[in-house]
Amino acid sequence: MPSQHPERLGREHRLRSGRDFVLVKQDGRPLRGRHCLMLVAARPGEPTRVGFIASKKGVGGAVERNRRRLREIVRRRWPRVARQGYWFVIVAFRSAIGAPHQELADDIERLLAEAGALAPIGSLGHP
Repeated sequence: MPSQHPERLGREHRLRSGRDFVLVKQDGRPLRGRHCLMLVAARPGEPTRVGFIASKKGVGGAVERNRRRLREIVRRRWPRVARQGYWFVIVAFRSAIGAPHQELADDIERLLAEAGALAPIGSLGHP
């Protein structure tokens, strides 16, 4: 059995159906950042999953690029995210388009920590 990369955001950790997104929107609590909104729904005993929304209405014509940016930021922090108990939907604001990468990453990291789902750097053997 091949070992998975610890930062890999596998299919089992992504919200993919419209029904899942609706459940998070209904049950989740909103956490507002500078460049995005994070909806967090408690899902005890279930694997943590995440979905991304960067709509044309919200961010304009750079939809796919901004969705990729958000995914990459979360993927790099995935080893520090709780393995169970959370479903997240991250919604990009228009300001995400021009935001420097580090500023957007700091925004998402702060929201994950505020949700209680992010372990501090170094707590899992990471530098």
